[in-house]
Amino acid sequence: MVAEDAPPAVETEESPAPAEGAPAADDPPPSPPVEAEETPAPNPDDDAPAPSGDSRVDGGVVARGPRTESHHDAGAGAEDLVDCTFVVLPERFEHSATIPATEPFASVKSMLASALPIPLDAVMTLRQPDGGEPLPDDACLADYGVGAADEVDLELVVAYRTEREMRAEAEENARREAEDFARLEEQAAAAAAAEAAQLAEESRLANTDAPSSLPETLRVTVRGARRGEPSRVVTVRIDASGCVKPRYLGGFRDRRDGTVYHHASNQTIPTKPRVWKTKFTTETQTAQGRSRLAQTTAQASTQMARKDLVMDESRDVEVWTGKYMTYDEVMVIKARHTLTLQKYFRGMRARRLANELRAIRDDAVRRAEEEEAARAAAEERRRRFEIERRIRPKTSEDFELLYDELEQWRVRETAKVEAEFPPETDARRLAMSQLLAKETELIRTIGRLRIAANNANRERRVERALEDMSQTKRWERKDGSLVEVDTPFTVRARELARLYDALRLETRRDVSTDERLDVLVHVKWTVKEFDCGLTREIVELADREADLLNRGRDPAAMTGLRRRIANLFLQFVETPEFNPESARRTTD
Repeated sequence: MVAEDAPPAVETEESPAPAEGAPAADDPPPSPPVEAEETPAPNPDDDAPAPSGDSRVDGGVVARGPRTESHHDAGAGAEDLVDCTFVVLPERFEHSATIPATEPFASVKSMLASALPIPLDAVMTLRQPDGGEPLPDDACLADYGVGAADEVDLELVVAYRTEREMRAEAEENARREAEDFARLEEQAAAAAAAEAAQLAEESRLANTDAPSSLPETLRVTVRGARRGEPSRVVTVRIDASGCVKPRYLGGFRDRRDGTVYHHASNQTIPTKPRVWKTKFTTETQTAQGRSRLAQTTAQASTQMARKDLVMDESRDVEVWTGKYMTYDEVMVIKARHTLTLQKYFRGMRARRLANELRAIRDDAVRRAEEEEAARAAAEERRRRFEIERRIRPKTSEDFELLYDELEQWRVRETAKVEAEFPPETDARRLAMSQLLAKETELIRTIGRLRIAANNANRERRVERALEDMSQTKRWERKDGSLVEVDTPFTVRARELARLYDALRLETRRDVSTDERLDVLVHVKWTVKEFDCGLTREIVELADREADLLNRGRDPAAMTGLRRRIANLFLQFVETPEFNPESARRTTD
């Protein structure tokens, strides 16, 4: 820039214009500019125009165009200034500046960092255009043959530090501080040990008989270097044998009792002061914005109508401003819309709550109905079970219940007779005899039911035993799978069970004479394998029934004979010598 008191600049002869762009490193340096002839200074009163803000005198050449002067222009000669265009990556926006050709690149980067919104902790690298090799910080443009009035294009690569890198750097600094603190601790302990050894040596040389009043060891608590680190205890050995009095290292004396206090600073090696960083500040709790300037390559323009140009106006729209509204009017509209939103939102919440409460109520009603239905069904099953166990009793508990109820009925009926008829009368004797006859009939009925229940239970017990003996074996493999196997014993038990069922068919349905004879023949040949009293009796009874059948005897008259044959064959089946599977069941 030109000072106000300086005379206006005069254009001089232009030196040969250099080639566009920065010359390569191998090209010869440009020829020095032709020195301008000295021109007499014009009269200050003349009406010569003053230089504009976009012109400058650089070695006799007038350069025009927008530029950003650096803070180095004031100390550099006008003949060394170079126009540089920096392309900042990765944002890819351009920045123009004028810098001296002899200015080191390190200073150039500092100037750019102060002129552009680039953080101080960012890493900047200058390099040649189109990904060329980086430029060293101690070099300058003059080293590459760039002279005055040249225009140079350079790339400035900015690498922003990530939060992870800054955290890693902070951790590394903390680790270094901890190592420094530990090293200082070791030095302090070594110094204390050396001082104790020196005191011991002095006491030995003094050869005094005064007893020592100092302890043998001293435990010193050392606090952590940073907040949150635990404290450590360092043990310092003290050899005070022969010391007359403690070594005075400066301090003060209490006038009340004469106690002498030593300064702790005289006995402690100074350590690095801890720097406390203030963290609860507005700067650390709020995000700091970062602005970036960008110059896009796309261009936009507006075409106006003219005589020689036909424009398509089919998609044009007219836009006009609406009614102007004040702040109070806008707030009234916002309040009305807010109330509307609140109304619908609260209605939605109320409906949702009502639906939830309704679902809870319906669920409770449904559960109550299900529980009531389950309770009614259980009560009905229990009532049917009680009726069934009285009509068709099966277990000993059922018969005990019947006998208890019979006894209660007898007691009630006896009380009624005694209350209705006077004692020692014929009417009372007649009523008591009728009550006794009715009780006898009920006892006889319960006895018949007990016999039927015993027979039914015996048949079920026999069926279960035969089914268990003829069941297929299940063997487990090493891999956990099961294999079904029929052994000769199970096959034998299954055949005997089928013969027993065939013998008892007469109690279930009418059997023809041929079918019955065929069953008797199979039974005879099965039991003839063994010779004993039981088998001979079964064979004899089977022959007797076959003879009666051949004579045409009524099957109803042979019911007892057939039942006896079935019972004897069941004994045959349950004997382990004839059916080995029965031995396993007996053992179980």
